[in-house]
Amino acid sequence: MLALIGGPIIAALVSSSAALASDGSDVRVAIQERRYNMAHEFSFSFGSMPLDPFQKGWTGGFSYTLHLSDYVAWEMLNAKVALLSSTDLRDELIDTFAVSEDDFAAPKFMVTTGVEFSPIYGKMAFLNDTSIHQAAFVGAHAGLVFGDRYSISETLKDFRPAAGIGVGYRIMFSKLTSLRIDFRDFLAFRRAIRSNESVQIENILLITGAISFNLWRDDA
Repeated sequence: MLALIGGPIIAALVSSSAALASDGSDVRVAIQERRYNMAHEFSFSFGSMPLDPFQKGWTGGFSYTLHLSDYVAWEMLNAKVALLSSTDLRDELIDTFAVSEDDFAAPKFMVTTGVEFSPIYGKMAFLNDTSIHQAAFVGAHAGLVFGDRYSISETLKDFRPAAGIGVGYRIMFSKLTSLRIDFRDFLAFRRAIRSNESVQIENILLITGAISFNLWRDDA
C-alpha cells in the first residue's frame, strides 16, 4: 500500500524538479547577517517571584554573560536579592495561629550560573519606518537559593541547591544596549533547618526585565 501511494508522489516530485530545472528558474533565499553581535554582557535586572502564597518577592539583580558565539552563551554569574512582602494568608497564620515568622523563609538571595542558546534572531518594521532587531533564547541554569531567616548567618546556613530552565526575549536598541525579558522556573531542594521543618522541593518562578550593556565587541 505504501509503495502504491508513495510511487506516484515521488514521481510527481521528480517531474516537478525536472520542470524547474528545464525552464531555468532558480529559487534563492537571502539571509541577512546579524547586525548586533553580543560579546561581554552586563545586565541589571528587576523582577518578581509570584508563586509563594505567603511572601511575594520583588527582585533586583546583576549578571555577567560571556557570549561564545552568535548562538551559545555562558551566563557565568547571576546574583539576585529579594525584597519580601507578607501576604494576608501569612499575616493571618502569624496573628491567629501563632506561627513563627521564621517558618516561612521564602527565597531571599539567589546565585546561579547557566548556559543559553539563541537560535532565533530577526528584525521587524515598526510603522514601516523603524527596524527592530530582536532575539529569542532558551537556557538551563543551576545554583543556590538562600532562605529568609532572622539573621544573615542563619540565612547563609539555609542554602538550597536549585536547577531550572528558562526562556527569554531580547530587543536591541544599539550595539551597546538592549532590553531582555526572562522567565525562569527553578526547583530548589529545601533542607530541614529547624526541628519542626521537613525536607521539601519548592518551585521558584522568576520573571525579570533587564537593561543589558554589551562591551568589548570585536566590531567596536
